[in-house]
Amino acid sequence: MASKIKNWLKLNYINILLFIIIFIIIAPCFLVDYLNDLDEIWNYSFAKNIADGLVPYRDFNMLQTPSLPFITALFLCVFGNELIISRILGIFLISFIFFILYLILKKLKVNNFYILFCLFCLFCLLENYICLDYNFCVLAIILTLIYLEINHIYSSNYYFNKPFIYNFLLGTLMGLSILFKQSTGLVVSFISIIFPIFFIKNKMDFKKYIKTTFYKIVGLCIPIILLIIYLFFNNAIYDFIDYTILGIKNFTSFISYFNLISSTDITIKLLSILLPIFLLIIFIYAYIKKNKILIMFSAYSIASTIVVYPISDNIHFLIGFTPTIILFLYSLFNVLNYLRKKIKYNKKIGLFFYKFITCICFLFLVIHLITAIRNIIIYLNNTNKNHTIAHYKYIPISTSLVNNINEIDNYILSQNNNVYILDSQASTYMITIDRYYKDFNLFLKGNVGSKGEERFN
Repeated sequence: MASKIKNWLKLNYINILLFIIIFIIIAPCFLVDYLNDLDEIWNYSFAKNIADGLVPYRDFNMLQTPSLPFITALFLCVFGNELIISRILGIFLISFIFFILYLILKKLKVNNFYILFCLFCLFCLLENYICLDYNFCVLAIILTLIYLEINHIYSSNYYFNKPFIYNFLLGTLMGLSILFKQSTGLVVSFISIIFPIFFIKNKMDFKKYIKTTFYKIVGLCIPIILLIIYLFFNNAIYDFIDYTILGIKNFTSFISYFNLISSTDITIKLLSILLPIFLLIIFIYAYIKKNKILIMFSAYSIASTIVVYPISDNIHFLIGFTPTIILFLYSLFNVLNYLRKKIKYNKKIGLFFYKFITCICFLFLVIHLITAIRNIIIYLNNTNKNHTIAHYKYIPISTSLVNNINEIDNYILSQNNNVYILDSQASTYMITIDRYYKDFNLFLKGNVGSKGEERFN
């Protein structure tokens, strides 16, 4: 056993080292942030409630399906019920996303310095938005599906020559995507089942397609059935349907895609115009050329864009279009390679530029690594994280917010009756005193079920 582990480490030491470097660069993005992100607080609150023994939907309101809170709650039970545990999970999640992107590009035979360039570009785009969020969880699943599909396409000349376990695994991942976010997961599952139709050439292919689709659906159903059993035995089926399905009609938060096109951020403005056009063109090109890799990649990229609806803000746009951005950079790599082969140039000059760009990329990596280590040291020395606020230990909090939490919580505890906070920030204060009032701790329009505000009359 020890020798097997040793051999595995020898074969994968570069991947392990790369993951550690990515982890170190990502870590400060979570650790140094002050407590002010309500999405972070709400997501932690859901997980904390489950860790405290509450049942989602029956005992507390939430709009999305519950995989992320369940997974986070498991770690809270093992390592301590603190927000910092959620942040550490977030570091692992985002590190995995960048690592799987590396594996995808490596599998597509992209050279190392260009992979570094791609990851650097994506990091610059996402740096201010990364967090532990169900949309990032779905993105991680989409990228894993893409990696598995690429692996299979390269390893087999016949696309439908897949074993049961492979299709079952794909289906299970699809089912998990639904349990992270029902809307995006359903679209991802639908696209994953539909796009192989483009590879059907004859009757035998069609029969194989039906068989592999059946295996996928079996795998997809497993996580969903387990959730239904859990909800049934905890008398939460009706509440689940009320909040996640019927209640969606009351979710009126909407930001038009034109908000991105008219953005003052020139990068977002350009990407919001160019990426959808590119995605349409590359899908048509892939279909005409019968390129399995591009058909599959563009299909999953299209599925991922559903994240942008109905809230087309920067973070949803960047998450939703991450596969498209990588597909664009991969296509650009192929175009540059094609031009390099067609255009005559001085090989010595070409080699010089290659080494020069490689050095620049390596320099950027070193600078980011040094900056990340410096920021981690700053976090460790930040006295604003050394407070006694329950569940927020090791999280930097401004002095004013500490005073507010203490003042409001002391008032609530001094009252004989229940005190409700009718504000979106209610969870910030209720978490620290271990209280949860259904529909009030997440007092937001569209998050209180099918009856909406009428239930409070």
